[in-house]
Amino acid sequence: MTDKQPSAEALSALLEAASQAAVLGGDELCRLFRQTHQIRHKGLRDLVTEADVASEQLVLQHLQRLFPRDAFLSEESFHDVPLPDQGICWVVDPLDGTTNYAHGVPVFSVSVAALQDGVPLVGVVYEPLRRWLFAAQRGGGAALNGAPLRASGTPHLAGAVVGFDWGRQPQERMDIVEYLGRISPLAGTLRNMGSAALGLAYVAAGWLDLYLHLSLNLWDSAAGVLLVQEAGGQVSHRDGVPWGPVQRSCLATNGLLHRDVLRCLAS
Repeated sequence: MTDKQPSAEALSALLEAASQAAVLGGDELCRLFRQTHQIRHKGLRDLVTEADVASEQLVLQHLQRLFPRDAFLSEESFHDVPLPDQGICWVVDPLDGTTNYAHGVPVFSVSVAALQDGVPLVGVVYEPLRRWLFAAQRGGGAALNGAPLRASGTPHLAGAVVGFDWGRQPQERMDIVEYLGRISPLAGTLRNMGSAALGLAYVAAGWLDLYLHLSLNLWDSAAGVLLVQEAGGQVSHRDGVPWGPVQRSCLATNGLLHRDVLRCLAS
């Protein structure tokens, strides 16, 4: 890393700010949830609503007030901003699970992370309808509403609960169908999430044993990846290369299943 990692005290301050910002955004999502939404399409199967924008505004205002010199990467307002070579970059998804949200499905979240040199330092995933705050600090573990989290101890695919989500592009969907065709005969059961941030958070909590997505943006994955790592799990790209902020595929497991899943995907 080009910059020295912040102290534990500084990381705690970053985590507190991320948590506050996520709750502000999430509470706004709850307020707007049952209203008729203004939906527009940014691209193929890529929705945005007035709630995405409202949540993002609150999250960014809070963080920019506290950290005016930091960089920001956010899905709606700052989606084309490159990661800086130095300093802290806040990565925000103000509504992960917009399709669920727009159709009244109560599974969505807010994701906030602070990165340095592409490495997540703190990460928060907030599920506002349940008021579940998943939070992690590098080297400090992961927690749900303050209670420590630990990835599952499931040792074999035969007992695994597998989470996944769909990409937007046709080839991405064909690829995930192929991979699920290899995994599903061996796994316990499969669950489609609709929110990648929650899929990763649920792996950290031990509720899912693994989660697979082939086409995530950094704002989808940054906070959840740190949650999984700090809960004792393992994260890589689909080819086994350790997770990084540029490549888009993401395989998160409890760690015990990682090698078997990679072998299954490569078969």
